[in-house]
Amino acid sequence: MFILSCVMLAVSLTASTANAQKHVHQQMIVNASGGKAVSETLVKAQDEKLYGLSALYDGSGFVRIPAGEFLMGSRRGNVDEQPVHRVRIGQSFEMGRFEVTQAQWESVMASNRNAHAGPGTKQVAHGDAVAASDPSHFKGPTLPVENVSWDDVQQFLLALNALDKKHLYRLPTEAEWEYACKASGTGEHAGSLNAVAWYRDNSRGQTQPVGQKEANAWGLYDMHGNVWEWVQDWYAAGYYKNSPAIDPQGSGPASYRVYRGGSWHSSITDCHSAFRSFDLPVNRSYAVGFRLVRTAK
Repeated sequence: MFILSCVMLAVSLTASTANAQKHVHQQMIVNASGGKAVSETLVKAQDEKLYGLSALYDGSGFVRIPAGEFLMGSRRGNVDEQPVHRVRIGQSFEMGRFEVTQAQWESVMASNRNAHAGPGTKQVAHGDAVAASDPSHFKGPTLPVENVSWDDVQQFLLALNALDKKHLYRLPTEAEWEYACKASGTGEHAGSLNAVAWYRDNSRGQTQPVGQKEANAWGLYDMHGNVWEWVQDWYAAGYYKNSPAIDPQGSGPASYRVYRGGSWHSSITDCHSAFRSFDLPVNRSYAVGFRLVRTAK
């Protein structure tokens, strides 16, 4: 005779607002011989809702960032973070609550019939995209996608914009990114770095699922650490000396594109809010991914 008992495990997940909680349930069925069968259906459904394509379409994966002003740069940082200057972001926008996940990348790129370059390639010709299969080195649907070049991301954006007719998806500008990261604060980080970031001292040498650390004041997760995030701008070391005070868009065409925020492999210094890093737009790295911005069409 089989003795059937059901044990429900509730896992509380931080979601779209600071006071909103979502619960994931796993059902275990235990038979007389001690064997266990675990149903993952509900877990997968919850992961899709939080970290999959539906979170992009329905807006639950985005946070509205208000228009406003902030001080961009750092007096204690590198030369290219100076001078500190006041910048106004003239219009509100929506920014991804999380870094783009591998589940989202695969769902979107599967629609791109022209994706063909292999994920093991270090460099890729301008305009080519990685294969629809996950290019990431560290695998997991709720991990941030990485090992994608700036050019790869443009192909993702083309495919996503073709799927959603109501919104325009893009990378944030460097100013938008720093404004959202600082979230009306002036500190180097959005709190204790151990509390808000996966970085060299606590990441165990790889990326971690998005949204597991504390959010900043505006509800954005992993703005420090986990993966560096490509932004829209070209890199110019002295750009801050002459950048516009309202909605700066970065320098004119140059050799490198900017990425921000630090990664699982970064030191504390590299994870501060104003730190600027850069690479060729064709290069890929296990430590670089991206985050979306969207506006209504």
